[in-house]
Amino acid sequence: MTERYLRGLGLLLLAAALVLLRFPETLLDPPSYAGAPARGGLTILLLASGAVLVVLARRLDGGRRIATAAGVCWGAGALGVAWDITVVSWVSYAAAAIAAPALLAAWTVIIVRSSARGRALGLLGAAGLLLVAVRSAVWALNVLLPPDRGFYLTSAILTVAALLAFPLWAAWLMRGKPLAWVLAPVLIAVSLGLAPAPRGQGAPAVPSAAGSLFYLMTMAVPGLVPMPADLTELAADRRRDQITPPGLPPGTTMRKADADGVPAERICASGATTRQMILYLPGGGFIEPAGNGPRHFAAALSRETGACVLLTHYRLAPEHPYPAALRDSLRAYHWLLRQGASRLAVVGDSAGGNLTLATALSLRGSGTAQPSALVSVSGITDLSMTGPTFRTLTDRDPVLTPGTRKLTFDSYTRGGTADLRDPLLSPLHADLAGLPPTLLMVGSQEVLLSDATRLGDRLRQAGVPGETQVWPGMVHAWPLVVEEAPESAMAIGQIAGFVSRSWSTLR
Repeated sequence: MTERYLRGLGLLLLAAALVLLRFPETLLDPPSYAGAPARGGLTILLLASGAVLVVLARRLDGGRRIATAAGVCWGAGALGVAWDITVVSWVSYAAAAIAAPALLAAWTVIIVRSSARGRALGLLGAAGLLLVAVRSAVWALNVLLPPDRGFYLTSAILTVAALLAFPLWAAWLMRGKPLAWVLAPVLIAVSLGLAPAPRGQGAPAVPSAAGSLFYLMTMAVPGLVPMPADLTELAADRRRDQITPPGLPPGTTMRKADADGVPAERICASGATTRQMILYLPGGGFIEPAGNGPRHFAAALSRETGACVLLTHYRLAPEHPYPAALRDSLRAYHWLLRQGASRLAVVGDSAGGNLTLATALSLRGSGTAQPSALVSVSGITDLSMTGPTFRTLTDRDPVLTPGTRKLTFDSYTRGGTADLRDPLLSPLHADLAGLPPTLLMVGSQEVLLSDATRLGDRLRQAGVPGETQVWPGMVHAWPLVVEEAPESAMAIGQIAGFVSRSWSTLR
């Protein structure tokens, strides 16, 4: 009976197994991340698989009570999906995402011990289930802890290990059937693609599988996301940029522009208009030229907002230290005003996030019309590096290494001789009252985390509307660096939504 049971229940459990890898996000994320159709499907799948497991557990030759308990826990997950009540969600999460896979692992071991076939595969599959349970527990812990104290590297390791080991349990359920070995790699591929749905506002509660995999790779392979740590490496980077031809997604146009003496590129997706424009100030630590990464980011912003994007190539340090880049940003902004753009927003990442804020502060001081919205992604807000995460996260940030930080910051500040508390150099120290709506985005794994959170607190105190988002498990400037991760498209969509909402309030 056990053999027939395993084979008959195999396909249903394979379908429900996907829930084990996707399901925790549904309960931990804000309700808006799981749309009604998705939540309904998960509810039915959890209830059906849990009920079938409970009914058929009575026919098992061994482990009946454990299998029954696993079915009850699995079905209990449907409560958290169906009802958006915090206590119910957490109880359901503990039952379905932690207890159920742990019980199924114990049940698997019992069945394996009584069977002469598939022992090795069954034990490996049970280990995969335990990895899923432990990973879910670490996810829950990360949600409860402050972002800079989360165990995201551990979570990334567990996530990747679970993705590789869990399909072996699915193969064991099929008891060596050829279909099982086809489904196992398919399950891995599908699982990697599962991520919080790009709906709603704010950052997801847990990183996607692809995001976790990329973070783990960047930590394991130094230099995978290269940033120069000395002038020799910087010179080599600039030579490579000179010989790399510009590239854009299909359907996007690019025209070179002279923005009052500042070299720039006007990037427009199909159907985008110049009546509403985004001034994009790219990152690169004030020293790196903007390449195809920023161009693709600009193209995505244009596609999502329906506005053309002016990507500026401001002067770079160390040849042109502060305030050269800021002056170029201001000239480009005034040039756009003269072009007749009726709606303007400023977006920047990393060093460009610093320039975005400094540009708005300069405009406010001069009485010039402010942009309708500001967006800073992984922005540098305090070049004196007094934020605590410069110490606590220095060994978890694979992009902004100590050598890179010293080169970039020293280059822009003339070797640290500039006044590092100058508000236009370190916007954290500015009077922020009167700034336009501001969106701050930062990854939990970057040393600039405290730069963003401290600035967000000060913006709220100054009465500036906006939001500060901390994206779990993400590295510095992830929308450009980790284009393959779902979080990149999600972040771009939310930036576009923030900008578009600011424009909708204008007459």
